Parts: sequence; structure tokens; C-alpha cells
Amino acid sequence: MPRRLVLLILFVLVAALLLFVQLPIPPTYAGRTIENAGHTPLFLVGTLFVLAILRHDFRLHGFALYALAALIGTGAGVLSEVIQKPMQRDPSWEDVLADSVGVVLALALYAIFDRRTAFRGSARITALLIVAGCVTAYLAPVVTMVHAYVHRNGQFPVLADFHSSIESAWLVGYGAHRTIRNGVLDVEFEADPFPGISFYEPVRDWRGFKTLVIEVENPDEAPLHLVVRVHDIGHSKAYADRFNRVFNLAPGERRTLEVALEDVERAPRNRLMNMTQISDVTLFRGQRSGSRHLRLYSMRLQ
Repeated sequence: MPRRLVLLILFVLVAALLLFVQLPIPPTYAGRTIENAGHTPLFLVGTLFVLAILRHDFRLHGFALYALAALIGTGAGVLSEVIQKPMQRDPSWEDVLADSVGVVLALALYAIFDRRTAFRGSARITALLIVAGCVTAYLAPVVTMVHAYVHRNGQFPVLADFHSSIESAWLVGYGAHRTIRNGVLDVEFEADPFPGISFYEPVRDWRGFKTLVIEVENPDEAPLHLVVRVHDIGHSKAYADRFNRVFNLAPGERRTLEVALEDVERAPRNRLMNMTQISDVTLFRGQRSGSRHLRLYSMRLQ
């Protein structure tokens, strides 16, 4: 068996193993970004293996070489996501896109140094532009992630003020459509039982502060039953193991909500909340009926 084919088989086995082994990557924005960043170089190396084998062992060249390598690479990317679904992993088209970027990058790099096909002139320039585009696409999520952390840390003890679109990096909606507009987060509740928004990964250490201050508005003509929820990393997902408080906003009312952090710390039933490991602040509608909108101006500690 050719050495290149042996190396490819070993590479595929190692890559396949990653589908079965849960890597010790923290479930944070940085962790997810780093995990996703592994797709592109993995398929870059794999596609280069495929190109070398097709060229040297199967004697393919020209368009047939690149077309078959592209088909094998992208097919492997789709298959790797399909396999993950019954394994309770997290398949996504975003991963397939990252895999495809690795495949295209490999094809372009191989074309630049492919003397047999002899790409010259505009073809070589096109390959260089593709490499530049793929590298940019690969680095963009990492740059965005770094920007988000720098912004988050730099504005603390402000948790959110929505003067920058990068604030959306920390937002997750549950049955709610959200838009940042003119320094305000507009939230439209949909039909889910408890629609709302969660702010993940605030700066964790809340010691030294006494109050969580949230400036909100109910712009509708119906009252809003708004629930504020806070929990730490050790949250058991039980209702009694977190802070929950209801605020009733009248139609058209804008109000500054204040929550004593001592109440947050003592909220879990059987323990104290870890105020050095706060992981989530959620605002949601606690009733099926009522206002369909919320405006959030800022959240801060003081």
C-alpha cells in the first residue's frame, strides 16, 4: 500500500476519533470559536492528502484532479456532520461551511505550486486571491471573538449598553426576535410560553458591587410581566437554584429596575450563589399574554 494512502488512512482515523471523543473545551464563546476553528485546518490537510494521492497514485491531473478532490473533501464534510446527529453531537451547516473553506484553501494552495498543470497569469492570481479570501474567512470569527471579549471587559461594570453591535455576541434569544437600534435593544416576543433573551458570559466576578441595575421600557399598550433571572456556573437548572424576580411594567412605562446583589447571592434554596462565577442574566415574559415588546437600554452593576 502506498505510504501516502497509509498516512491518509491514519489521518482519517484520528479525525473520525474526534467525532466520538468529547474534547475538554469549555462551553464558552472562546471555547466554541476555538473548536470551530479546528474544522478548516483539518480539511485543509485532508484535502492536500487527497490531492497528492490522486495525483501520484491514480495519475489524475488537470480539471479532473481538482474536481474529484473537491467532491471528496466537501462530501466528507457533509458526512461528518450527518454522522454526528445520531451521536447527540451538534451538527451544523456552519461547520460544513468551515470544512468547505478548508477544502477550497487546499485546492488553491495546491494550484499555486502545481507545476504539472502550470497555472499562470490570471489563473495564478485567482488562486492567490482565493487563498487570501479563505484565510480572511477563517480568521474573521477569531477576530470578532477577541473584539467581543475586549469590549465586554473594557466596559465592566456595565454589562450591556448596546452602543455597539458587538453586544449581540453575548445574546441568545428564546422565542424572541431582537434588534440593536440607536443604542437600544428592541425585543419582540413570539409565541413561545416564556420568550426572552439571555446574556451569557458577563464578567463573572460580581463581588464588590451591591446592585444590579436594569433600565427597561414596555412600549406596548398591554402590561408586561417581566422576570429577571440570574444564575452562576454551578446552577442545577432547577427553578429554586437561581435568582428569580418578577417586575410588572405598565403600558408605556419606562423604569429602572434595581436588584440587590445580596438577594441574588441568597436566592438558591440550599446554597449561596457563587458571586465570582455568575454566568447568565435572563429577561423573559412570565405570562403567555401581555406586551409583545421590550426595550432594554442598559444593564450595569453599582
